[in-house]
Amino acid sequence: MSVESAQVPTGLGVEHLTPEVRDGYEVHQAALRRGLNVVLYPRQVLMVSTPDETRELAFIHGIPRSTTLGSVTYAQDKRMRRALLERAELPLPRGATFSVGRGIKDAKSFAERVGYPVVVKPAMGDNAIETFPDVENEEQLDAAIDYLRTPPTERATFTRAAYALTELREPGEEEGRVVVPPGYRFLVEERVRGEYLRFLVVGGLVRSVVHCSGPPGSDSGGEGRDILGETHPTLQQLAIDAVHALPGLTVAAVDIVASDHRRPASGQDAWVVEFSERPGLAVQGDVSDELSQQMGDVILSHHAREDDIDLAELQDQVAVDFRAEAIPDLDGAVSALVQAAQQLELSGYIGVTDRIEGVAEGVLQGPAAHIAWLAEAMLDGRLDGHRAMLVEERHRAPEALDGMTVRT
Repeated sequence: MSVESAQVPTGLGVEHLTPEVRDGYEVHQAALRRGLNVVLYPRQVLMVSTPDETRELAFIHGIPRSTTLGSVTYAQDKRMRRALLERAELPLPRGATFSVGRGIKDAKSFAERVGYPVVVKPAMGDNAIETFPDVENEEQLDAAIDYLRTPPTERATFTRAAYALTELREPGEEEGRVVVPPGYRFLVEERVRGEYLRFLVVGGLVRSVVHCSGPPGSDSGGEGRDILGETHPTLQQLAIDAVHALPGLTVAAVDIVASDHRRPASGQDAWVVEFSERPGLAVQGDVSDELSQQMGDVILSHHAREDDIDLAELQDQVAVDFRAEAIPDLDGAVSALVQAAQQLELSGYIGVTDRIEGVAEGVLQGPAAHIAWLAEAMLDGRLDGHRAMLVEERHRAPEALDGMTVRT
């Protein structure tokens, strides 16, 4: 048996996690560490409840339910987002949107006017992906536009983590190739220079600042370093003001390019260059697993305070009753679960309990981070392709268990 796309031999075992999975995973493990019961559905719909099951919180991809759908729409429609940020008089690179139909000539004229290099990105959809951060000339601009003409579901970077805006128009066809509708729009922005800073804002406060080597997700966006204590308060306020400009967001990641993170924002060049309604904790994870884990707990704890829910003290080692439902290949899935749990140094047992409904149940004990990983992997089809449609984890008293076994 293999754990697809990564083995988990050391540490927290999150080295394999793709960026779109990291946010939900961190909140998931934080819930287990805080003594909350968990129900996980596909696409990282996470329901957590207090031990007495009288109070409940909900997340999707790590975003609390207190974030509104309207605010997500504002964030993912980059033309609307730019308008709201400009209305708040926040500094943005010069930019404009164009259609892949009749707007390409105007896009080239705009790029010439602002001067190469420019940044090219879709005008609508998930943020901080499919961005071309350093388009140097017209030939590269043509290549970027040609890539964006491919329907999103056929692009190499497409993931099923998207959950908000959807292209409802029918795709077109060009010389036998399926392409996006001619009204599909893309954004061209001036490429500004300086330090690339990722701000995580939760509940109106900056909780993390990561100094990145370039835009996260690009070839230049490698490992960063945590500079929260070094960053000037006025730059932090700029990130907070950007979030306030799009009302209804509990969590947001704001990218700012500035000349010097230690200096006041008003005394230097500083621009808001990217914005996401998601936490984007893969950036913190590139600094350290501990920082990413801490930010997941910050998001959970803030949402709990919003709903006046008191959380238990953090505990790394937990014991849970584990249940997975709607599994097509029960025997294969149980074998994969047990072998993965053994790799993760968990103890307990799992067995088939209902072949008609496709249910496997058991007990898991060990690090909360590893139990959360096992559940996320099962929902994401990362255990030899086995999937469940629901996983439950309910806290129980620990007991003496020897290893990890299949219970018949």
